Amino acid sequence: MEKGVLIGEKEGDGIMEGKPDKKFLNTMLLILFGVGFYVGLSNLPVVAESVWTVVSLFAPLIVGGVIAFILNVPMHFFEKQCDKIYNKKKIKLLKTAKGPICLVVTLIAFVAAISLIVSVIVPNLVDSITTLAEGVKENLPVWIDWLKQHQIDTTFIENALAKIDVQSILNELQSNLGRILSSAGSAAGSVVGVLSNLAFGLIFAIYILMSKKKLGIQAKQLVYAYLKKSWADNICEVASLTYKTFSSFLSGQCLEACILGGMFCIVLLIGGFPCAVTIGVIIGSMALIPFIGAFIGLAFGILLILVEAPSKILWFIIIFFVVQQIEGNLIYPKVVGGSVGLPAIWTLLAVVVGGSVSGIFGIIVFIPIFSVIYALIRRSVHSRLKDKKIRVEE
Repeated sequence: MEKGVLIGEKEGDGIMEGKPDKKFLNTMLLILFGVGFYVGLSNLPVVAESVWTVVSLFAPLIVGGVIAFILNVPMHFFEKQCDKIYNKKKIKLLKTAKGPICLVVTLIAFVAAISLIVSVIVPNLVDSITTLAEGVKENLPVWIDWLKQHQIDTTFIENALAKIDVQSILNELQSNLGRILSSAGSAAGSVVGVLSNLAFGLIFAIYILMSKKKLGIQAKQLVYAYLKKSWADNICEVASLTYKTFSSFLSGQCLEACILGGMFCIVLLIGGFPCAVTIGVIIGSMALIPFIGAFIGLAFGILLILVEAPSKILWFIIIFFVVQQIEGNLIYPKVVGGSVGLPAIWTLLAVVVGGSVSGIFGIIVFIPIFSVIYALIRRSVHSRLKDKKIRVEE
């Protein structure tokens, strides 16, 4: 037996004394993972609560990362413009303070866009709903008389209106005042918590954006230091693909929203529709939500027109579908193109899943996520087919 060969092992196996058996270690790790997975499934509520506690602790940092990820898209655009100006005019300030300048411009543009949308939409919607409610209250007896004249039974409507007793509602509110105040206090606490997370998240986002280059280098160093090079290369590639996909989606959707909203403003102004600018802004803003956003804008548009010009509602619906078809089939493919690169069926699936998980925010986020998954699966499938020397006609 030669020195350095473990007892019980055949000579030439290459397992030297003191070196752990790799197969044994992999088996032990697999067993430990299986046991841990079983224990986790057996105590799922405890595990879920623990995970949620950890997530809650790091909520401001997570929110800040999401905000930074979103704001980095317009900030990157402004950085490109600064580079172009610097290359032409050699302004030193743009070179030394490019990051802070672009961040301030991004924040100003973001706040201005939100303020414009809110200041245009909210007052008109409040006025329209108030006017509509007053109109219904005034004209309800007339409508009931009209239904009776046409031999339509109005018993159900009259019974429902008779059951609405304002005094009993007030008495119920007074008797349950303590419970209402308690619920309001809990809701206020939740709102304060959300606002606190948003405030601290914004601070984290500013720090992240100010030092994004350094943080990116440090993240790559960590990945390459602790993982195999092939794994690290894949992780960096997926991260780059994720950012490019989300950036393309966000810029594409914003451009589509501006085009669609502008087209509606022009057409409705020419047609003499009431609240033309407000309806255009609403439809453009809602167009950020794929598939269903434009139809939400349609509903709000009908509500606004119903108050001032009910006779134009049918024309508005016709104009809506015509303009949407023109923009979707002629303008959008040429201006935006396949920015996300996701087939329609995958986009619809992303909308359904994202809406189920976290509403409108989920719909917006899940499309680029599904796009990344689709791109990775597509690349893997083509690579495997190439290795097997199989060609499938598309």
